[in-house]
Amino acid sequence: MKRLSGKDERGFALLLVLWGLMILSLLTATFLRETRAGTTLARNVLENAKAEALAEAAVTRAILGLLDPDPRRGWRADGRRYQFALGEGRIEIRIQDEAGKIDLNHASAATLRALLQVAGQNSEAARSMADSILDYADPDSDRRPAGAEDPDYAAAGRMDGSKDAPFENNEELLNVLGLSNDAYDAISGGVTVFSEESEADPRTAPELVLRAMPGLSKREIDQIMAMRSIDAPSVPRTPVEVVTINAQAATQNGGRYALEAIARVDEDAAQPFEILSWRHFWLSKASGSNPAPAAEAR
Repeated sequence: MKRLSGKDERGFALLLVLWGLMILSLLTATFLRETRAGTTLARNVLENAKAEALAEAAVTRAILGLLDPDPRRGWRADGRRYQFALGEGRIEIRIQDEAGKIDLNHASAATLRALLQVAGQNSEAARSMADSILDYADPDSDRRPAGAEDPDYAAAGRMDGSKDAPFENNEELLNVLGLSNDAYDAISGGVTVFSEESEADPRTAPELVLRAMPGLSKREIDQIMAMRSIDAPSVPRTPVEVVTINAQAATQNGGRYALEAIARVDEDAAQPFEILSWRHFWLSKASGSNPAPAAEAR
């Protein structure tokens, strides 16, 4: 084997050093990239945790606002927005009285048809969906003219059939034959299972529900919605029993979190409220209502 000269040995050693430096540079770059990614992930987790805590605090603040007996400070459950800074972030809250919505277990076919039509369905589709909703929840097997009972579900490959029992939540509408996800999204903000009334209360109804009410003109609806942006302590607050609280929180450094809680409000000092439902949802979720401009909360 030919022996390397001193010059060749120095060149080979230099090449090894260069390769070593290159490998070290790659390792360093990889380490820095992983460190930055880990740091970013940890920061995002921390900011979202802060936002979650703020959203939970916002739900409590909303309940306190509803329970406040002072008309100058008490909050209203008519869908108006309340905004305020809290800690390292900002909060937005909307409170909707469930009595202002259409109860799936007590509404008439005409009421459901009207709601579906103002939500974008044509008259034929609205009639079919309304009848199917009623058939799904009623205890009998008698099919309404445009509705659906067990044989119709079976023909569509749906062996679950109609429930033949009252709705327990809005999401059960997705089980109704012929009611699409888009139709559900369009009306979900205007329906409830907590009102137990055949008609919605116009004093707190979302705009979607107001537009479905017979006898209300567009001008009257606009006036009702405009009043909800006015802080008028002299106007009596509408008593509420069950409300939906939508709380959204954003921190200064990008954390975001949203909660939707359904709460039963009571004047009983021992237990002034009861949480019936509690869930997180993405901030882009459609609310199904069009609330009035936001008020700065006190």
